[in-house]
Amino acid sequence: SWRWHGDGMAQRSRSSSAQLAPQRWPLLVVVHGHGGGAVPAVLQSLLDELAQARGAAVWVQALTADPIEIPPRQKLLLVPLLLTPGSHVRVDVPAIRQRLRGLGHHVRTLPFLGAWQPWLQHLRQLGCDAESQVVVHHPLRAGIADRYLHVLSQALGLPLRSADTCDADFGRVLPLALAPNRMTAHLSAQQEGGLALLEHPATRQFLFELLLDLP
Repeated sequence: SWRWHGDGMAQRSRSSSAQLAPQRWPLLVVVHGHGGGAVPAVLQSLLDELAQARGAAVWVQALTADPIEIPPRQKLLLVPLLLTPGSHVRVDVPAIRQRLRGLGHHVRTLPFLGAWQPWLQHLRQLGCDAESQVVVHHPLRAGIADRYLHVLSQALGLPLRSADTCDADFGRVLPLALAPNRMTAHLSAQQEGGLALLEHPATRQFLFELLLDLP
C-alpha cells in the first residue's frame, strides 16, 4: 500500500514489499532546461531509465521550451524538479497545472524537489561526504526564495553563497544545480568541487529511487 506523508512525498509501506506493485501514475516532470528547450543529458538519461523502471510514461517539460503535447485525459503527477521556490515554482508550475487541467487532464502536483525532506537529508550527507565548506546557488531575489535559503542553510549545516559573490576563498563548494550549467562550469574551473548534483553517482541513484517510489 502507499501512504502520503505530510511533506507530499509518497513512500511504499514496508509491508507491501512482497505485494504486486500498484499501477503507476504517468509523470510530467518540470525542469529548468537549457536554451531552446534542451534537457541536459544527465537528467534526460535518468528520466528515460525511470520510465522503463516504472512501466509508465515520464514526460518532461523544460521551462525553456514550448508546452509539450501529451495524450488526452491523462491522470498525471506533476513533479517540479526545481531546487528553490523562485518564480518558476510559484508562477510557472501553477500555470502548467492550470493549462493541463483546462485540457481535461487530472493533475496532482507535488512540492518542488527542494522541499522534500529525504532530498534535503541526502544533500546534507553529500555535503559532509564531500567535505564541502559552502553551498553555491544562483542569485535570487529577496523574498520567499531568499528566506528559503536561510532555512536550507540550517537544514544542510552549511553556509550558502550566491554565485556572483563566490570566489576561490570559499574552498570546496557544493553547487545547488541538478545538471551542469554555466555556474557549475565556472565553479569547476575556479574551486575545488563544482560538480552538478546529478554528476555525483550516489545523488543520481538517490533521486532515481525517490522518483521510482512515487505512486
